[in-house]
Amino acid sequence: MMPYSENGVTVHFPNEDYFFLSECEAYDKLKSFGVKEMDVCWLDKASNVLWMVELKAFDHAENVHFRQVDLSSKDVIEYWLNELFLKSVHTLGMIETNRSGTKKCLIPGIALDTNYKIVHIINVMHGQEEYLSFMKDRLQSQLEPYIKIFNVDSISIIPYNSAKNQKLLSWIV
Repeated sequence: MMPYSENGVTVHFPNEDYFFLSECEAYDKLKSFGVKEMDVCWLDKASNVLWMVELKAFDHAENVHFRQVDLSSKDVIEYWLNELFLKSVHTLGMIETNRSGTKKCLIPGIALDTNYKIVHIINVMHGQEEYLSFMKDRLQSQLEPYIKIFNVDSISIIPYNSAKNQKLLSWIV
């Protein structure tokens, strides 16, 4: 199923050690209760890192029917910060607990010492990349208790085009 794209934002992991909570029966039973998930998770076994990845497109030039998201509005930023917060926390909860059967959704190899990295890759309108730095700081602050509870190594919000062009992560294509 690689490469995986959502509205023109694409990742391509180098092996089959990824999973989609959205394709899991246990998650399917939870989503009607407002439970959210990150788009894809990939276990980099060589580095012992579980990447939890959300792909968002606030701009998609190739799709004329796509509705752009203008981050210059405080209300828009607050809405999307809440969405990213919920996706992060709910995904961490589903990975860490099996109370609702979500362990069946995971791939083998996630251990107690596996590092967790949450990354939100967002395609933004030209000139709005600077808003992502502010959003990352706010999200980091909101997630601070969960970062400590779940021992999360890093939280990132990065602009898709910059990440792709600068090859920040080899699997962003």
